[in-house]
Amino acid sequence: MEAVAIKDGVIIYVGSDVGVDAFINNDTRVEDMQGNFVMPGIHDVHMHPLEASSPIGGTCALNGNTEDITVLVNQLAACNLGPNSNGWITAFGYSMFALISENLTKSPREYLDDIFPNTPVVVMEQTSHSMWVNSKALQMAGITANTLDPNGGHIVKFEGELQGILLDNAGDIVISMALANNATIEELNYQGLINYGLPKLAENGITSFCEGRTYWKRNYHIIWKRIHGEGKLTARVMLNFWAYPDDNLPTLINDIRALKFTGDNMLRGDQVKVYSDGITINATAALHEDYVAPHLGWPFNKGLNYFTQANLTTLITGLETEGFDFHIHAIGDLGISESVNAIVAARVTNNDNTVRHRITHLEIVRQTDIDKFDDYNITADMQVAGDFTQPNHWHDVDFLVGTSRANDVVPLKKFYDAGARVVLSSDWDVSALNPFVGMQNSLTRAPQNLPTLASTIKAYTIDAAYVMRQEDKVGSIEVGKLADMIVLDQNLTTISNTAINATNVLLTMVGGKIVYRACNNQNLNIGGTISQDSIYKTTGSIVSNATISSGKHIEMLAEEKVELQENFETPQTSTLYVNMEECREKVPD
Repeated sequence: MEAVAIKDGVIIYVGSDVGVDAFINNDTRVEDMQGNFVMPGIHDVHMHPLEASSPIGGTCALNGNTEDITVLVNQLAACNLGPNSNGWITAFGYSMFALISENLTKSPREYLDDIFPNTPVVVMEQTSHSMWVNSKALQMAGITANTLDPNGGHIVKFEGELQGILLDNAGDIVISMALANNATIEELNYQGLINYGLPKLAENGITSFCEGRTYWKRNYHIIWKRIHGEGKLTARVMLNFWAYPDDNLPTLINDIRALKFTGDNMLRGDQVKVYSDGITINATAALHEDYVAPHLGWPFNKGLNYFTQANLTTLITGLETEGFDFHIHAIGDLGISESVNAIVAARVTNNDNTVRHRITHLEIVRQTDIDKFDDYNITADMQVAGDFTQPNHWHDVDFLVGTSRANDVVPLKKFYDAGARVVLSSDWDVSALNPFVGMQNSLTRAPQNLPTLASTIKAYTIDAAYVMRQEDKVGSIEVGKLADMIVLDQNLTTISNTAINATNVLLTMVGGKIVYRACNNQNLNIGGTISQDSIYKTTGSIVSNATISSGKHIEMLAEEKVELQENFETPQTSTLYVNMEECREKVPD
């Protein structure tokens, strides 16, 4: 495959240079790819671009590696923070272990009170699964020593005294107050996406994504609709409406039902994001068997549940008939079992084989649950870009879960071997956005690695497109599909296992429109928005879900037909912009 022809944003020809000549006339724009590698645009079906891009969470980033609370306090003081438009001070980045250290001389709450006695303060943990708050914040939230834990959350107390640590949903409730929508905050969220988030996605070759947590009570969906209405979307977006765990269940179902919109090829809202449990490192992921004592000192020993299995079943049963697919966060083996069981129960009730639910994270999993993914068409959405998911870090949590349960964290190979559809995503900004980090890690994290480059590319393209219900439109380079393509500076099928970390995106195209080009590649003469017929030629390679070509040599990209390089090392994120405003191709207003 040497050439691609595009008309009105749709691929009309894929084949040889000779064959494409029939599509060229005086009005055709012909661009030479300089022998670079072309592949379908990347899908990332689990990320948080609005949260990652917005400045409203605070600009004071703490040291997430320290376990010394005084270091954090000194950093907070040095940031010289003032309140936001809601009157709250916000910051982020601490490690839970700094707040539960045996070296503390007082409660974490009192450390914050010393520097912020009169203004509510909420500091988000680096994982986002806990909040550190002062006394004023607790007062504003109406939390006292007698306040009961919310669903999926815990208010940490010691001998009846509030510690200023709020786990999972208890912290979500407070941060939602601090970041409650108003005109100022909404504009900052919008500007963050326009000026940072969307350009960053384009730079990394991401042409379609799911927002992993659309906080509709904070008008996230309104912001996305505004951007789309202004013609400024540079990727295809699927919103995942957040299921608030403390809402009345029938009311929640009705509210989410009313939010649904099918939109168009650029923006849709028909997925639901729900948390089943918390995270392992905070001893809040839901487990079948107890955590190893003292499980961080919490008064529970099997983790937390945002929704009971019965309530999750009710939620799925009530909304999948309305055309919603579910995106379920589940990390512990109990949380995963209950999520699978809820999907199966909804299937029994509704008998709907067209649903496309997925479970994300999947860190500690029982084989009996893995075996059900293929049976019930549940997609395994996994993230391996973060260092903590790599084999050399698996046993960092032995002190919480023991050695046997820490083996095979995020068991990619087990899911793949069981016939499950496996997709890969970033969970940005929890982990690196660069998809080549995840691609490479997925191939090198033996014994739980994917078998071939073909399987990894599918996990980021055509199989992820299936999750977004758009595999008929994008996800591969085929005649009749929309022209979502990226150009790379290296051939992923031929480079050595140590060279993939230098892969850069040279160009990103969405529906035939160029939304990014690399400033430092002066030889690739591509720019502007494509409205006329266009021809793209390469003497290098084009990869689709069906074929890989190099020059005029074509091989099937099927695992039984071609052996591809499998030994890769972790690539590092590379910034290509010199000046984003000058270098990023704009979609006209």
